[in-house]
Amino acid sequence: MLKVHFTEADLAKVTIAGDADPMWELLMSSYRIRRPEGEPFFGRWRRGSRSAIPASGRLVMSAVPPYGYCPDFLTPAGARSIDEGVAALLETPERALAADVAELAAQGTRVPVWLRRVADGEPRELRRLGTALHDYYRQCVAPDWPSVRRAVAHDRHRLQSALDRGGPQLLLSTLHPDITWSPPVLRVRFPIEQELHLDGRGLRLVPAFFAHGMPTTYKDPDRPPVLVYSISHPRFDSDAEPGPSLAALLGHTRARVLVTIAKTRCNTSELADLTGISPATASQHASVLRASGLISSSRSGKSQIHEPTPLGLSLIRAS
Repeated sequence: MLKVHFTEADLAKVTIAGDADPMWELLMSSYRIRRPEGEPFFGRWRRGSRSAIPASGRLVMSAVPPYGYCPDFLTPAGARSIDEGVAALLETPERALAADVAELAAQGTRVPVWLRRVADGEPRELRRLGTALHDYYRQCVAPDWPSVRRAVAHDRHRLQSALDRGGPQLLLSTLHPDITWSPPVLRVRFPIEQELHLDGRGLRLVPAFFAHGMPTTYKDPDRPPVLVYSISHPRFDSDAEPGPSLAALLGHTRARVLVTIAKTRCNTSELADLTGISPATASQHASVLRASGLISSSRSGKSQIHEPTPLGLSLIRAS
């Protein structure tokens, strides 16, 4: 159990990440490649990415155990691009590098020689890691980055809507199935017992596409407080083409609209862009699918956000 302790000042400083975080997404994707969880969501991506990992990118895997503690310095706070994230990582103070690698060893993980050299302050090895992170991101994350950003943006809209309607209390109460808000403590399902006292620093919420299961945070309580959690999405396929039986039942375009919505929650304008049809046509197809009980639509600002219903998902899987 992770217990996050809030003060009144912390509630006023709850913030939502403005975009998908490339360093956290990179880290989480490295788990998805090696862990079996989330096959319906990530199966096709996982199979393609395993063969796409560059030789230098495998260095990343040696620094990140598939389970358990991961060095905090691999995910510098608030990076807006992979270049910015890697640059921040390369500026990590030597004492922080040494502390993180020592923690990794204390957890019983075999620390590779090159990472021990990073902890000893050898800049060449740290630059080598930076290159590996760039290579891995380019091959395994960048091809799907637009889809990742769209999906994370939809969850940010959900969070912002809760914040606008009921303030931080409602936001924290509806954040994630593994999170319970019992003021002034946020209780998070977590593999170890950990306490995080915010002490007026606030909390940054980071929705993550490649996260799955329990939320996570830094081990070091002195780092900027963040809570990284998995967004809700029914599946992650590399295309949105419907099966032949679904296309025969609904018509190809309408079936493609349904599969696109199942791939990522989207508003009508985004749906039109994703499917290559006009907004008026996208709206018409969405109306028919909604009337048939295959999707649901909810208002977010001036837009309607579409998402699949269980019936819609069942129909796709059966086709």
